[in-house]
Amino acid sequence: MGSWIQKYKSWSFRKRVTVTTIAVTIFIGIIGAATDDSKNISPVQNQPVNTVSQPTATPTASPTMSKEAAQKELNEVMDLAKRAGLVISYEFSDRASVVYAGATWYTQTVAFKKDFMAKIATLKKAITGYQHFEVKDAYSDEKVGEVTSFLGDIKVYK
Repeated sequence: MGSWIQKYKSWSFRKRVTVTTIAVTIFIGIIGAATDDSKNISPVQNQPVNTVSQPTATPTASPTMSKEAAQKELNEVMDLAKRAGLVISYEFSDRASVVYAGATWYTQTVAFKKDFMAKIATLKKAITGYQHFEVKDAYSDEKVGEVTSFLGDIKVYK
């Protein structure tokens, strides 16, 4: 063990600073990654992962987007999401407004989930006039996210 310490001491100042900087950067990266992962886990079931209330922009459809164009885009987005395993199925009708999430849902970041839900809410509002829907686990029927009726807030629970 003493031999590498002697080599380290014999290096020039510039080499020592470079090696130390790289080691500290790697250490900070590892600690930062571990901290970010722990922020996405909610200790209480069905509690929003993002506990700080942030104003979210209410998704709005483009004024030039027709219902037919919105429906076509919704179908394309959902087909792509199904192929990726993000969504298993969905139902937007008078009886239900639910998207059933697959296993890929849990591998995505909260930001991605919110962006995905905002896009669906925007298209749904252009088609039906309202944007509320829930995202449920396809296998356990547990609610993992929702877009609220009044303000269009996007909440991710899991």
